[in-house]
Amino acid sequence: MTALEIVDLTVEVPGRRVVDGLSLRVGAGRVVALVGPSGSGKSLTARSIVRLHDPDAAVRASGAIRLGGTDLLGLGARELRRVRGRRVGYAFQDAAASLNPAVTIGGHLTESVRAHDAGDPGELGAAALERCGLDAAQVWEARPYELSGGQAQRAALALATVLEPDLLIADEVTTALDPVTQAEVLGTVRAQAAEQGRAVLLITHDLAVAGRWADEIAVLSGGRVVEQGPSAGLLAAPSAPFTRELVAAARLEASGPSAHDPSAHGHPARDAGPLVSARGVRRVLRGRGRTTVALDGVDFDVREGESVAVVGRSGSGKSTLVGVLAALDRPAAGRVLAGERDVWTLRDRERRAVRRGTGLVFQDALASFDPRYTVERVVAEALGRRDGVGALLDRVGLDPAMAARRPATLSGGERQRVALARALAAGPRLLLADEPTTGLDVLAQERILALLDRLRRDEGLAVVFVTHDLRVARRIADRVVVLAGGRVVEDVPARSLDAAAHPETRALLAATPAL
Repeated sequence: MTALEIVDLTVEVPGRRVVDGLSLRVGAGRVVALVGPSGSGKSLTARSIVRLHDPDAAVRASGAIRLGGTDLLGLGARELRRVRGRRVGYAFQDAAASLNPAVTIGGHLTESVRAHDAGDPGELGAAALERCGLDAAQVWEARPYELSGGQAQRAALALATVLEPDLLIADEVTTALDPVTQAEVLGTVRAQAAEQGRAVLLITHDLAVAGRWADEIAVLSGGRVVEQGPSAGLLAAPSAPFTRELVAAARLEASGPSAHDPSAHGHPARDAGPLVSARGVRRVLRGRGRTTVALDGVDFDVREGESVAVVGRSGSGKSTLVGVLAALDRPAAGRVLAGERDVWTLRDRERRAVRRGTGLVFQDALASFDPRYTVERVVAEALGRRDGVGALLDRVGLDPAMAARRPATLSGGERQRVALARALAAGPRLLLADEPTTGLDVLAQERILALLDRLRRDEGLAVVFVTHDLRVARRIADRVVVLAGGRVVEDVPARSLDAAAHPETRALLAATPAL
């Protein structure tokens, strides 16, 4: 039985048509993944179902969106409020950001149940949390920022499904989660769909995730569904040219560099001393009456021209290690060495020089830019002058004419290239990249990884690449370092990752979806 039917949906924003005659069906008890690159209209389609558009965006939608025979586009504001939460649940990509930080998890659930006069908030809320794998007694009084990423996403799912809706829209809900947590969250979504007959529209840029957890995949390009069918068949034998391009890029990413380009990775001089290293580093984080040992006796090094992927679950210490290697965070114990010099025994001026020799690229490029700045000013500020900005943009594969634009007008992949240009401005020997491809579609992701390969090959740049995605780790790294509980539990050549023995590495490998 069809639960959701979208017919000839067109969505326009000022100046352009983002969704162009899209048609899609989702059956009751089925999970349908909507897959496509950034800007293809995935999230705008999902938000159009319950009209969650930015009120200032002047969005216009036409066509038909039917849920159990009711055309949602024809509903008034009061009727639509009754549909939201009761018949349609919506879970967002960034759970912590979508929840009010001042309100407890129990408070969120209570507000939703009372808004629809649906029953006892405590009883329904606790049941929803338990269905999503959370201990209600532990998290009811917690605020969103006090939870781990996986817990926050489960709490958001509980909120979206507390009234047992007919349709769940899961919009990139596992993008920032490690493979184990991702499998747990999506396993919960799929199990509830089967048990409760709920239709699920899973928005994702990850074909492997779609193939593992969805019954069907619909591929979106240019605001239209170019292909839809059962997941296994579509991935095994895609018919649309664009789908074939996506599948080829995903397989390239998973194959690792040695399988497709033997020259992609450089050959660092193993007899040379480390470019940067950590010795017995311990880093303790304190806040709100809590003390967390983020790094616990870590030994780590990277040599010139080498690429090291740092992987692990959320909270394992990956991003903390980046801050320590960048000489931004002082460890409580141990040493951080630039060559043979301990950076925390240097004078401030010398330590600043070490920092200038290290480029930083973050997961959310847009959040790292001043929104008032043009691309030219973002890069020029790091370069120290305006002339030379065009050459840097060209170096990372961007049209120098983009210098006049603001980063907010660029795609996710283009923003990461601007971030790379800024990081390369001071001529660093080491690049620290903290989840720079998370949230990018497979085509944009492959372009960024290929660019890093070229920079390493042509310029001898060393890279420390933090990721929760073992497929990306294979693609970019010479070595893979696995963190768990703030400790290094595995350090193996990327080509030997499948033979890694530690239980934590085995768990990550087992949970990583593959085409």
